[in-house]
Amino acid sequence: MSSVTADAPDSGPASESVRVDHGGEDWSPSRAVVEAIAALAGVEPSALADETGLVLYDHVEPDALDALVERRPDRDLAVSFSVGEYRVCVDRDGAVAEPAR
Repeated sequence: MSSVTADAPDSGPASESVRVDHGGEDWSPSRAVVEAIAALAGVEPSALADETGLVLYDHVEPDALDALVERRPDRDLAVSFSVGEYRVCVDRDGAVAEPAR
């Protein structure tokens, strides 16, 4: 299950964000983070490290992030962190990435 949503205003400075929903065995929170950042960077998720130099585990432990988010499905939980030039927020439903300001 993946859902990518990009938001950009019609005028003014670009303030783009991308949300990728996670859930199920194939769409972990950490994978949603990679998908969202790749969408903003304009690259395929599998090429993120090669084309941008960004490696998720250099910024957060993916297994720990997945365990934290997936073990609390009934609670309001949001984890925010930076990955390179992107700001990421992961909640129980998805990951949102946007350029850092």
